[in-house]
Amino acid sequence: MSLAALAFAGVSSAVTVTVRPDREGPAVRPSTMAGYNFGNWMPVAEVRDSLKEVPPGALRFPAGNAGDESNLDAAVLGTFAAALTLMPGQPELMVQTRVFQGRDGRPAANAPEDAAAAVKLARERGLNVTYWEIGNEPDLYGPVRGDTSWTAERYCDVFRAQAAAVRREQPSAKIAGPAVSGAVPGAMKFLDTFVERCGDVVDLLTWHIYPTEGDGSDAAALTTVREADRTLAHARAVWADPKRNPKGHTRTIEFGVTEYGLSWRTERPRFLSDQTGALWAMETTLRLAKGGAAVAHYFAYLATGFHGLIDNGGGPRPTFYAFRLLSDLKGRFVDAASDNTGIWAHAVRDGDTVNLVLINSHATRQTVQVDAGAFAVRGARWFDAAIAEQEAEYGTLPAKPQLVLPARSATVVTLTRPAP
Repeated sequence: MSLAALAFAGVSSAVTVTVRPDREGPAVRPSTMAGYNFGNWMPVAEVRDSLKEVPPGALRFPAGNAGDESNLDAAVLGTFAAALTLMPGQPELMVQTRVFQGRDGRPAANAPEDAAAAVKLARERGLNVTYWEIGNEPDLYGPVRGDTSWTAERYCDVFRAQAAAVRREQPSAKIAGPAVSGAVPGAMKFLDTFVERCGDVVDLLTWHIYPTEGDGSDAAALTTVREADRTLAHARAVWADPKRNPKGHTRTIEFGVTEYGLSWRTERPRFLSDQTGALWAMETTLRLAKGGAAVAHYFAYLATGFHGLIDNGGGPRPTFYAFRLLSDLKGRFVDAASDNTGIWAHAVRDGDTVNLVLINSHATRQTVQVDAGAFAVRGARWFDAAIAEQEAEYGTLPAKPQLVLPARSATVVTLTRPAP
């Protein structure tokens, strides 16, 4: 039996998904739907053809802890500029400045003048940097890296000094931070203190989402997609509160997640290079995009342990299939709702075409009835673990309003409105 035919075995009672094409929401932004962390170790040249299928809409460099382990010197920024010439499109760029000393004892270029020098070097190498993010996960400098002097108050002082230096060199720069980790509850407490002390300086408030260590059940892991909604709501609430943000609550800023993944454990494949991790990443991306996040950088673009859409051998992982589907979405979000909490639905309209994303988080096949008014189903593409494992093409479903979604799968249904 073919992979597509398997989708029709073991049909369950129908779930109703309702789409309202005329109820528009935010526009689809490449900076949230196709944002990634990128480092100079990633094998861009070897996978150039594959990257055409998942072009980056935004890149954060030099990716995670690498930003606090190396200086932004001419060689590092020059290598990044060269790598960009091998990628499709012109992604929006974010560069992390160096803040932490590092572990090797060598002097770190982490003073305000070093941040300004990095801005100048980036400009000289043709890098059009929109955001400069000050450091990476400063809430972990004490508990993980062993320097307890790094409090939120100290980080804010460094943030102010580096932000001023960056703006002197690039007045148009948007300054991002504090890029706190996914640690619960410490990270958000750190962010809260940062907002209280530095709300008058930051332009993009950032944090990371890593809800597991690559353990636990698939079902439990998938429920953590709610972290996208929870953290975005928390950041907005803190920002708008005059008591918690006395210096900046009247300012209009942006919000973004500059690292996210179902697990932070780079050395563990579970929840990073498997189907569960792909479905979680896809749903989290969509929730952040619909929630109005200005940026969302998945960790990572390529071959970083078990992180990345493509492995060290050039093979596509399930996340490649997920982000490849997302890269095709253009237009504006419209209302889409499922009456089953395990079927996640999102819709994007571009003129007379609606693309409906259906993610079946259940471990069983599910039947879905699509109600989109005058818009009719014209076809559907889907993938599950078997398709990704075999590196096969997407499966297809018949152009009918009732669809059978394979277990733990993602499907994009194309609907069109008949001509009058």
